[in-house]
Amino acid sequence: MSRWQAVFKHGRALSTRSTNKRAEQDNSGSMGAVVGCVSAAALGYKLYSEKEKYLVQAKGAEVTQEKYLVQAKGAEVTYEQKSFDNRIRQYNTPDMVFNHFASLQMVDKTGIKTTMMSPLDFFGSITPDCLIHPGAGSGVYEEISDEKLKTLRLDKSPVEGSILNEIGKNGLISYADYCFLLSLLSTPIRFVDTAFNLFDLTGDEKINAKEFAYVSTKMSHKLGGFGTYTDVDQSAILASNSGLLNYLFGKDRSKCLSREGFRMLQKDLLDEIIQLEFNEYDKEKSGSISEGDFCRFLLNKTKIPPGQKAKMLKRVDTIWPKKARGISFPSFKNFFLVLASGTELQRGLFFLDVENIGVDLEEFRKVASWVSHNELSPHTAEVVFVLLDDAGEGRIHKESVGLVLFDWRKPRGYDKSSIHVQLGQLEI
Repeated sequence: MSRWQAVFKHGRALSTRSTNKRAEQDNSGSMGAVVGCVSAAALGYKLYSEKEKYLVQAKGAEVTQEKYLVQAKGAEVTYEQKSFDNRIRQYNTPDMVFNHFASLQMVDKTGIKTTMMSPLDFFGSITPDCLIHPGAGSGVYEEISDEKLKTLRLDKSPVEGSILNEIGKNGLISYADYCFLLSLLSTPIRFVDTAFNLFDLTGDEKINAKEFAYVSTKMSHKLGGFGTYTDVDQSAILASNSGLLNYLFGKDRSKCLSREGFRMLQKDLLDEIIQLEFNEYDKEKSGSISEGDFCRFLLNKTKIPPGQKAKMLKRVDTIWPKKARGISFPSFKNFFLVLASGTELQRGLFFLDVENIGVDLEEFRKVASWVSHNELSPHTAEVVFVLLDDAGEGRIHKESVGLVLFDWRKPRGYDKSSIHVQLGQLEI
């Protein structure tokens, strides 16, 4: 019998005894129960009217909704601001997300203003509960000129060899750049060559600046539709202070991006975003996080009720206390890539579970390896199973894991910009 099955059966036995005891008490005091119900209803109404004053407790696990403050870059970020940022990421269109998290506005010599992002603005726009760089709010921008841009000191990513910092050295991130980077992050690794082919209009195995400007503009969602493109648009884009264009094609736009360079761009960007998210939990910079923190990362912003989340986390904490083996950064990265693949993970689970009996631990590891192109460690897979296996039967079902595994992309906005492939009636 596996460890999580033993924990599950023990908990179920305690629940059964508790239920029987309550049934005996109910039979001996039905009239008191009626009075109690009326009193509870009155008390419930009072509590509901004053709910902002209370903390929500779920089986000993804090799910606090109070107006707590956290320190980020020396500035106070309220709970309300974090919640508002989260709603913007998940439910708004890409152009509205960009305007909310962008903090800069370029002003050219004629007075025309163009909203731009810093590299860490971009990270904040795709990371739920981000404390490193929260959203500034739509319309709240620092205006800068071309001259000031040369001396502007942007907030830097703490990751060594940061590609975001390299882009920042070359300029800022435009709206078209933002849409491209978001699409690159949300494209499964196995489809990155397909994305390259979409940009390589001439089929010569390299992307030049004009091809990139054209495709990135056409793919960018705008109010009322998607981007138009004329020779005027092209000239303006190629002459812009886009840090991404400068980084990829040089300031004279003479460089080209090869297929291998396109793959490396996705890899470097993913590596940095994953490292930054991992650092949010690895406060001691030890290179590993607890199993509980890993599961909190998985459950963050899911639509699972707080009480159910608490039960799931309690199973994990019972088997692996805080000083247990932990989850290393390579293991965290491998599973991040599994989650980022979204539909690919869902397709793999359906393929292995056509009998609708669920998948076991080894089958789940097999699917994860297909999706991420890396072998998922047995320990990481077991932690995920403990978290998701509510029935304690050693199998997980595709219908029951959707809120955690399949919907993980939505709070980050990955579902809005990912590549879509259609073959006949099959759509990915």
